[in-house]
Amino acid sequence: MNILEALWGGGVRPCERTVKQGSEYDMIRKETSNAYDRFWSMLSREEKDAFNTYSELNNHLLSISEADIFAKGFRLGVQLLLASICQEDTQLPPLEDL
Repeated sequence: MNILEALWGGGVRPCERTVKQGSEYDMIRKETSNAYDRFWSMLSREEKDAFNTYSELNNHLLSISEADIFAKGFRLGVQLLLASICQEDTQLPPLEDL
């Protein structure tokens, strides 16, 4: 199966990633979760509601930002690919094909 077939069939989902157990990311994620639990236990009901609103808005911003970063990275990759295969006007003779 090629990448286009995998994309069409739903096999390519860049927003879904697994985390390598024991990695730096995994360890920091666990520490963050523990700190969140400690913080959450100190809040009143009203403070929890306010924090939930903040968290939902922040997560929405993060989602928008990640989608934008993905699109920009994809576009950059395509531009690099096109630049590598398109002949450019230059005053020097072309390099040998690698």
